[in-house]
Amino acid sequence: MNDIPDGVREHLSSLASDEGRASDSEFLAELEANWQQKAELFREQAQSVRLDMVDSLPADDPRGALILTYSGSLLSIGPDTDRTLGRWLEYASIKLRTDVPDVVTDRGISIAGGVRLGAPIQIAGSQISRTSKVFSIAACPGDLDEDAQEKRIRESAIFITNGFMVFNRSVHADPESIPDQFTMKSMTRYLAKKHNLTGQQARTLIDDFITLVETGMLLGDTVSLGRLGRVSIKMREPQKARVVKHPGTGEEMVVEAKPARGVPKISFSAYIKERAEEMKSRSS
Repeated sequence: MNDIPDGVREHLSSLASDEGRASDSEFLAELEANWQQKAELFREQAQSVRLDMVDSLPADDPRGALILTYSGSLLSIGPDTDRTLGRWLEYASIKLRTDVPDVVTDRGISIAGGVRLGAPIQIAGSQISRTSKVFSIAACPGDLDEDAQEKRIRESAIFITNGFMVFNRSVHADPESIPDQFTMKSMTRYLAKKHNLTGQQARTLIDDFITLVETGMLLGDTVSLGRLGRVSIKMREPQKARVVKHPGTGEEMVVEAKPARGVPKISFSAYIKERAEEMKSRSS
C-alpha cells in the first residue's frame, strides 16, 4: 500500500471514523485495497478506450478528460468547443453506504487554473466549485472530434462508476443491506437520479424500451440493442418423433414430436465479445 498518497490515506481514515471503525486496522486495509481497485479500474478503462494518461490539462487545452480524485470521486469534463459554449461537467461521488451515486451535471463551466496531479480543481459556473486533489487524469487524444470525445468519456464514466459501486459492496459494514445495483429497481433509481427524472418516469422509459424490443421480435424483426448486439426470434422447423439411445444408460428412449415454434436468439456484438475477453484476462 506504499503507493497510496498521504492525502488518500487521510481520506480513508476519515471514512473509517465515519463507520465507527477508526481503530480497526483490518477495515482500513480493506478501504485501501478498495481504493487501489478503483485506481486500477480507472487506468484500465482509460487504456481500453485509448485515452492519454497525463500529468496536467492546462486551461487552454480544449480536450475532454476523465479525472479521478483522492476522495475516489469521478469527474468527467467535455471538450471545450464553440458549439458547447464551454465545457460540460459530470461529477459522480460514490459513497460506501449507497448503491446510487451522487451525480452533479453542469454545462458552460470553465477551469481557469487547469487540472494537474496532486492539486484540487477550481471550477467556475458549476455547482461543484472545488474538488479534492487529483490523482489521475485521462485526456482524449487531440485528433478526436468532439463527438468521439464525448462518446468515449460518457461511456467510460458509466462503466467506471458502476465498477466503483461494485467495489464498495466489498467493504460495506453490512453488505446484505445493499441491493444488487443491476436489479431493475436499482437501475431505475440510478437512471432517475442521473437524468433528473422521477422514479416512475425512469421506470416508464425502461418499460417502454423493453416493450419496443419485445414487439419488434414478435413481429419477426431483428432488433438492435446498440453495442450489445441484436435479438430476434427464429422459427425452428417441426421435429418428428424418433427413437434415440440415452447417452448415459444406452437404453432406447422416444423423443416426442414437436411442432414448428419460435425460439428467441441473441447475437452479441464483436465489441462486447472483446470486452468479455478482456475481463477474463484480468481475472486470470
